[in-house]
Amino acid sequence: MSKKQNSKEEIIIPLGLLIPVVVIWLIAAPLSVYFVLNKTTKDNSEVLGVDTGQAQMVHSQDADLEELPLESSETTDAVEEKVYSLSICLKNLCRNIFNGDFRSLIVGDELDEVNFTAYMKENVYPYFDGKYAKKSVVKNSKGEFQARVEDELINYDTLFEKVNTAYLNGESNMKIELDYTVTAGTDGKYASKYIEVDNSQQKLYVWEQGEITKTIELSGPVYGFQVYGVFNIVDKGREPIAPGGKHMPYWMAFYHSKKQNSWYGFHALIWGFNEDGSKWYEPERNIGTRQSAGCIRMRFEDAKWLYENFEKGDTILIHE
Repeated sequence: MSKKQNSKEEIIIPLGLLIPVVVIWLIAAPLSVYFVLNKTTKDNSEVLGVDTGQAQMVHSQDADLEELPLESSETTDAVEEKVYSLSICLKNLCRNIFNGDFRSLIVGDELDEVNFTAYMKENVYPYFDGKYAKKSVVKNSKGEFQARVEDELINYDTLFEKVNTAYLNGESNMKIELDYTVTAGTDGKYASKYIEVDNSQQKLYVWEQGEITKTIELSGPVYGFQVYGVFNIVDKGREPIAPGGKHMPYWMAFYHSKKQNSWYGFHALIWGFNEDGSKWYEPERNIGTRQSAGCIRMRFEDAKWLYENFEKGDTILIHE
């Protein structure tokens, strides 16, 4: 066998085919490495159970919460328990009741009226009565009487209902305004029938058998000309004329001023004549304000009523 026959045949690849093969290999090799690495990472994630482990952990926590004993819910309620405060007020004066005292008034799901009333009488009423039930002694040479210093008379009857309603409505910080009326300063017991004049209110109250039967708005004397104490009606006149020509309808005199040498009395708003003979009348807007030098004026119809219902000798009490 010849030497040429024993040797292997040489493979010759044309250059035009070799270049595309090299380019394909250079692209395919990196892609193969990327896919292998990506699959490995994904497989490791699934094996480690990161996502599924978190889901299992949450499920496990929920299961534990369902099995907690009842004491845990009771503890939560105790932390969220309401703290009560109650302010009882009249104008700018307030009495505050705090959580412990307020809770002592609760029986079951509502306020206990008996305990509430007892607590108020001991701790709240005296606080307000110290101002609004305070009385002063008013006196002169003809007698004396007691009159409330403040004009407001408190009504405690509605207090329980107001507080209980606020509590049942779920309020915890409660502010309750007391009901009151502006009324006479005396109690109606001085005589079976008398007139009370309250200068601070510019009102007159008619008392009969311990009851107020009429209230009349006034225009009284300016400061410095007022009088206080016990008086009696000493004279009456249908329409006397004061110095200066002022007519005083339904006049009832009750006090003589030595300083002015004139009488103070009840009467209607004054009127007179102008120089041309026409009439002028005191304006009704003066009612409720202090205008006179001693007399107590009122509307025409009120002066007429008073004149017809009181006689000489009847009692008048005057105070601020």
